[in-house]
Amino acid sequence: MKLKLFLVACTFIIAIGSYAQIKSAEIIASGLTCSMCSKAIFKALGQLDFVDTISVNIKTSVYQLRFKNDKLASIEKIRDAVYDAGFSIAKFSIIANWKDQTAIKDLVFNDCGYQFKWQIKTNKTLSNNQKVYITNKNIQPINGVYFLNY
Repeated sequence: MKLKLFLVACTFIIAIGSYAQIKSAEIIASGLTCSMCSKAIFKALGQLDFVDTISVNIKTSVYQLRFKNDKLASIEKIRDAVYDAGFSIAKFSIIANWKDQTAIKDLVFNDCGYQFKWQIKTNKTLSNNQKVYITNKNIQPINGVYFLNY
């Protein structure tokens, strides 16, 4: 009985480990007019429990987020934090360990806890920590799918 429980636990751990995890994100916010605007977004993002560090470039409105290793990052919570602070997102990119996957044109796949679809012209083998862009308007999934490009 103990052996069965051990094997089930090992299988569960391996299954969890087989998914990529979003390591970091980069957001270019729009609608900012002053440093107080930047601070509002910084404060909103800082309240997310999975965010480890935030770096901001006020001149370019770029926010670089690094996530805690023991927490899953949420695209929706990041998006909502920026929108709830009164601003929008011009560009949203994520960096994940794609484990040398191949991006195949129009392929729909599940990874990082999300359903994605590649919106690309040619196939490409991804590196372990590849930056990809979410291309959905307003970072809203369409029928539960986020579209990606590199």
